[in-house]
Amino acid sequence: MNIIYNYGLDSALMRFYSEDSDPSRKTNILSTAIWMSLLTSLILSCIIYFLSAPLGKTLLLSIDHALLIRYTAFILFFDCICHVPFALLRLEEKPFQFMGIRLINVLITLGLNIYFVAFLKMGIEGIFKSNLITSGITATILYIFTIPKLKITFSGSAAKDLALFGLPFIPAGLATVTMEMLNRYIIEHLIGLEAVGIFSAGVKLGIFMLLISTAFYYAWQPFFLKAGKRESSRLLFSRVLTYFVLITLSFWVLLTAFIHEIIHFNFGSFYLIGTEFHACEPLVPVILLGYVFFGINQVFLPGIYFEKKTRYLAYITIIAAVTNVTANFILIPCLGILGSAFSSLFGYIILASSTLVVSQRLFKVPYEFKRVALLFVLAMVIGIPTYVLQPHIVIRILIVIAFPVLLKIFGFFKKDEIKALKVLIPHKNRR
Repeated sequence: MNIIYNYGLDSALMRFYSEDSDPSRKTNILSTAIWMSLLTSLILSCIIYFLSAPLGKTLLLSIDHALLIRYTAFILFFDCICHVPFALLRLEEKPFQFMGIRLINVLITLGLNIYFVAFLKMGIEGIFKSNLITSGITATILYIFTIPKLKITFSGSAAKDLALFGLPFIPAGLATVTMEMLNRYIIEHLIGLEAVGIFSAGVKLGIFMLLISTAFYYAWQPFFLKAGKRESSRLLFSRVLTYFVLITLSFWVLLTAFIHEIIHFNFGSFYLIGTEFHACEPLVPVILLGYVFFGINQVFLPGIYFEKKTRYLAYITIIAAVTNVTANFILIPCLGILGSAFSSLFGYIILASSTLVVSQRLFKVPYEFKRVALLFVLAMVIGIPTYVLQPHIVIRILIVIAFPVLLKIFGFFKKDEIKALKVLIPHKNRR
């Protein structure tokens, strides 16, 4: 429902707000986006609130859970009116405020969960109540920063532009959720619920790479919108892809080499991953690689944003989701839950490839595909045998160190990049 509530308003704001240089028009666009968010979120939450009894019976099989649905209506409202203010913080390049508010959100949620569940013994209702309070506090903090920048104004033309740009994010977002969640239902149908738990543990460890891709996206979206459609942007975007792949595949090699130790990490009786879920280990390198392509897909977005062709995102994501689902039914009978991990990987490859094709037609960028291919070849040649053979930990450390050395030997690094690195490395004789 977050996807439906937001309907791409945060992305639409970033697209049109960054494009306009007139302060009064920027205020007009921001104010319109805020009022749209407040109005549509209020309407949707009212519908959910007043239909809480039938929704509780349909979704949770009992009208006794109607209260949880009512909590959900308020949580969705407060969460979704935060999207536009958070987007504004990213546009204004205020990472400390952005991360500070996010951190406050996490800490309050954690504290209230412990208080309501462990001390007051409120059970699941306590979890919903803590989320509601935290969402309300987060929204209050954000609007303290945002309200001074607003005016009581609403532009019909701005609202139309924002809606047309943002609405395709609904099917695109729902298709992305399908790619993330439907695997579990297919696994349960074909193998059983125990396999779902093991697969979910593997996805949980994939968060290492997902965090990198998500952090990159938060910075990348406002960056490329501000860079704009200039000729200089083409070379800049090309180099961004190369560096992004370099960083993510370096982490992939590192994590793949030591995934056995990560999964089996324990502190006394506490295990990072419960022993009954250690069978997820073979899935993790595949899931991590899938999130690499998820990040690569984000690098290819500028052309679609510049030309306001977001409807293509819906088509592309639906195609990727269908690929994922189809591959699940083909591969799971052959490979078990590992087949589902490969299905996710194929879905993300299709997602990135399709976005590349469309975006290149709209805003051609001379990506350094030979360098990117070299990165993938060397990462696979090093990473796969290291994981399969599991040599001594010292050898694995040396193999990880060898990755950048091999890149240097095979001529990946250019002279200007090496010079830049030398500038960053302090020398004893440098004064």
